[in-house]
Amino acid sequence: MKVVYTSPRVENLQFLKSEFSSHDVIVLEEPKNDLFYDALEGKITVDFYVKKIGTPYPLYTGKLMEMLKELRGKEIMQVEPYLEEVEKLKNLGEGDERVKEMEKRVNVLYIDYTESFLKVDFEEIVEKILRFSKAEAERIALRDEMRAKALENLDNAAIEAGMNHFKLAEILDAKSVRIPEIIAERIGARYLESPGEKILRAFIFKEDEDFKLLAARNLIFTTLLEKREMEPDFDGDFPHFMQEQKLVRFVDKLDYEKCKKLFHKFWSPK
Repeated sequence: MKVVYTSPRVENLQFLKSEFSSHDVIVLEEPKNDLFYDALEGKITVDFYVKKIGTPYPLYTGKLMEMLKELRGKEIMQVEPYLEEVEKLKNLGEGDERVKEMEKRVNVLYIDYTESFLKVDFEEIVEKILRFSKAEAERIALRDEMRAKALENLDNAAIEAGMNHFKLAEILDAKSVRIPEIIAERIGARYLESPGEKILRAFIFKEDEDFKLLAARNLIFTTLLEKREMEPDFDGDFPHFMQEQKLVRFVDKLDYEKCKKLFHKFWSPK
């Protein structure tokens, strides 16, 4: 069993395919979807599937599905019990109480965080980032606990996981690989975690960090980060990786006051 840490970037797919190809079972980090196997089997088009599920990453999802269709003979599963419970809560109004309470708490803190931008108060936003991140770390831990329980009896499986699910491999006692680190090695660089990753990692593992500085840096990082999906222009082109790593190197040099000045430059009314 191996946990493959990745993110929804087209440039990651060649490495994801390589990991998937060496295992009999492929486990995607997504809730079960009735249309998924119809798309894999060609009963519906990938384009129709992508539009129907309303993914925030349509380019990536389409190319992922085309890649999965090439992996013939593999057992492909969708396993994400936490998100399945979220869907039940939305559609049926009932589900796992732990999930219900967690979603309520995280969503309240997220709304509180986003609304704090209206006042353009840097100190308050930094505080709200940390409150939300602490709750998000607890949600990630619960997701990993529930998912690990659902996966514990699998053998020779490649398990897709988001980059922030740090403890999943540990809970499963599985090997792991992080695709951004593979890309970094490919181009002769060292992978640098973003401030947001550092915050979540520290909360999850209960490590000491300068949380206020990390939150300030993360505010600048997310402000400058390219939000649209980018596609490589050629083999060996990693547009998301290069942009994110360049931004990490930039914000890692900023102290708290410099972050504050940049924040007001970007967010204060013109």
